[in-house]
Amino acid sequence: TGDNSTCQNTQDHDCRCHQGYSCVDSACLYCQKLPECAAGEELVKLGNVDFTFKCKPCEMGTYSNVKNGWCRNWTDCESSGFLTVKKGNSTHNAVC
Repeated sequence: TGDNSTCQNTQDHDCRCHQGYSCVDSACLYCQKLPECAAGEELVKLGNVDFTFKCKPCEMGTYSNVKNGWCRNWTDCESSGFLTVKKGNSTHNAVC
């Protein structure tokens, strides 16, 4: 097993990787273990033919409050007619 696992049938174009793994190329002949991203980060895929994956910090105005989550926009309190009590950061949403 290890970090790479191969598909049972390389002719099977519907081959999918197990949870926590992703294809390393567009043909999905092999799967690789994905890095675990901390709160405040999200997973990004790099490459068009051969893929690598890395964790990237959430951009300003977004947050991820769980491990292996996606960065989401902070709540815009003012547009809903509320005051911002606490600004958001990379791991927490804004509080209205």
